[in-house]
Amino acid sequence: SVAAGAPIDFSMFGRAIAEFEFTLVFANAPVDRYARGDKSAMSDSQKRGAMIFLGKGNCVQCHAVAGQSNEMFSDFQMHVIGVPQIAPAFGVGKGDVIFDGPGRNEDFGLEQLTGNSADRYKFRSSPLRNAALQPAFFHNGAFTRLEDAIRHHLDVARSVRDYDPISAGLANDLTLPIGPMAPVLARLDPLLATPLELRPDEFRDLVAFVRDGLLDDRARRENLCRLVPRSVPSGFTVLQFERCPARERDED
Repeated sequence: SVAAGAPIDFSMFGRAIAEFEFTLVFANAPVDRYARGDKSAMSDSQKRGAMIFLGKGNCVQCHAVAGQSNEMFSDFQMHVIGVPQIAPAFGVGKGDVIFDGPGRNEDFGLEQLTGNSADRYKFRSSPLRNAALQPAFFHNGAFTRLEDAIRHHLDVARSVRDYDPISAGLANDLTLPIGPMAPVLARLDPLLATPLELRPDEFRDLVAFVRDGLLDDRARRENLCRLVPRSVPSGFTVLQFERCPARERDED
């Protein structure tokens, strides 16, 4: 209709953006190819890890793959999972966000939106597709290694007790003493209340499934950087992404 002279309306913008976003859905991981019949798509370790994810580990309870999850490995619900409370100090030359609690070192999560204290420390389950490419994990980036994030789920109390922001790989401004954790653990989701013991080989297999079995290589930085154009029709300056050198951008 536009080619015939009709005006461009708002709904067309929406559909155009949606079509573009569909091109950025990277869901052709080994687990997807295996589900479609390619039995060699997953390694033996990934297959064993998948069985732990779906069975003994009960990870699928929150990182769902059916129903409204739409195979995104999240139930998109809010849970208290006892993430260590990290926050930079507030002030000039320090942090620019005033956090919750009397010490300004807590994040009340969903309560900030609902005003309901029963929602304190609740955060949405993160989708796990391409989690291997994340630079940090959980709502506040308390862990920078996937293995540590998974291990936290297995024994939350121990993880909190042993947590050290420096060892976790955090930036200097986040290595202050963590906020109070007793009230967080008191609200811990029952699904995580009992520690789960995995053998070293079982843990390695679980990590292999989450890290490699759910990874679509098209989501890697090298591919995404090529999607950044060198110029745009408006003539405005193109955004600069620190991990995308100009030479890696698309010529168009």
